[in-house]
Amino acid sequence: SSVFEVTAPGIASELHTYVATDAPIKFVVLKLRNRSGRPRRLSITGYCELVLGSNRAANLPHVVTELDAKTGGLFARNAYNSEFAARVAFLDCSEQRRTITGDRLEFLGRNGSTARPACLSRARLSGATGAALDPCLAMQVTLDLADGEEREIAFTLGSGRDLADARHLVHRFRGTEPARIAL
Repeated sequence: SSVFEVTAPGIASELHTYVATDAPIKFVVLKLRNRSGRPRRLSITGYCELVLGSNRAANLPHVVTELDAKTGGLFARNAYNSEFAARVAFLDCSEQRRTITGDRLEFLGRNGSTARPACLSRARLSGATGAALDPCLAMQVTLDLADGEEREIAFTLGSGRDLADARHLVHRFRGTEPARIAL
């Protein structure tokens, strides 16, 4: 488990990262406290670049992303990787209201970088998923925090043996309480 603490003007944050001991899940849990003296609206984004094979460049054309209709999780798979063809990687979040993209170009922007991603200057992610994209998993939530309010948001990154297992893991670990229990 790792913990990172930062205090920006009026917002205190703690970021905890750890893995489950009994499942292929990584947790990224962000705790925010509004100490600014006024209501604040914040945007929080989880982002993962995908390999889904031994080499990103070689596997990139074969990775397909999708928003899973049954769980609301953002899924990715590479059916052309013989070793992991059935596996489904996913990103999920404890917040139900969210926007997503599976398009790294949209997230970063033309000539963009992870230091200054273009998506942070927009109100929402487009929802683009599918084949023929530079694939990624990105999920964004917007929070309204009253003065003095504290909130916790949990992102889960995982990998299911197949679609059914990925859906099971999303349901099992969704929310801040399963993340606390896993810690």
